[in-house]
Amino acid sequence: MKRIGYIDALRGLTMILVVFSHLYIPNHSVINLLFINFRMPLFFFISGLISMRVEQTWDGGELRRRLGSKARTLLLPILFFGLLYTAVQGQSLEDFLINKHKLGYWFTLVLFEMLAIYYVVRYGIARRGWRLSRALVFLLVGVTAVSFLWSERWMSGALPSLLSLSCLLRYLPFFAFGLLAGYHRERFDALIDRTDVYVGAVVLFGALSWANIRWDGGIDVILCLAVGIAGIVMMYGTFRRLAGYFEDNTLVGRCMQYVGRHTLEVYVLHYFLLIGFGASLYPYVATSAFPLSPVVVGLPLATAIAIASLGLGWLLCRNRYIAYYALGKR
Repeated sequence: MKRIGYIDALRGLTMILVVFSHLYIPNHSVINLLFINFRMPLFFFISGLISMRVEQTWDGGELRRRLGSKARTLLLPILFFGLLYTAVQGQSLEDFLINKHKLGYWFTLVLFEMLAIYYVVRYGIARRGWRLSRALVFLLVGVTAVSFLWSERWMSGALPSLLSLSCLLRYLPFFAFGLLAGYHRERFDALIDRTDVYVGAVVLFGALSWANIRWDGGIDVILCLAVGIAGIVMMYGTFRRLAGYFEDNTLVGRCMQYVGRHTLEVYVLHYFLLIGFGASLYPYVATSAFPLSPVVVGLPLATAIAIASLGLGWLLCRNRYIAYYALGKR
């Protein structure tokens, strides 16, 4: 799919919001709880959207090439930086491996697993001669049904924790939704451009987010999926309506696009820049009488840390071996 400015900018925003949520833990500010409802669903949706290429041909060689390429660009970085971060933090190897969140480095592992599932499905479609659109619908319905059935009790073993399967099942429906939207891109964009759909998504997101905050995150899987999809439609629709601000000819557009195209550097490096940071920041935001202090303080800091992570990534990429094997560069 051709790179589109507002989509890259939207992806950049989600990564800045990830950094924002990690500034101080626990980050229980109301604004962060709102961000949580759409942040990761939106990121995986965009990943599915930009991964869909209808014109690609698939055979055994293509499948192996793509799996090998994604293993290098997604798995090697989390092993390199995840294990380094584990050592710096004085944690054990087991704390990193046999933990579903991998000390924060679960994201790229789960994204690799999603892409691997998609590649195998595309390969099977090509071999069997199935219709791609119908197979994508079955994939979306299937993974959504599985996400309803999974239980933390089933995910407590060593292997599910090693593979972060609970995180995979939680976010896989949004990735599949992105694939389907990418296949029907023109019709999907036309639907999002409708005022009634956009306003309805905003209202639904607000109502479900209020319920989630009121019930302290206790809403069930169906409502979690609903608020995630509403958040996706809301944010995607907002950025489409503001697309002119995120093109190459604007400073904001160029900066946000750059972050969106280099999310891996921000993701794997920002943890190192936050070591000891939260302990000094949390008392301030937790005791401040100003209710918006987490936003006023946090978002500029998150943006600055994302920029610093990109700068550090640029320096590391001066070494071609680190660039190729640790940061997934070509």
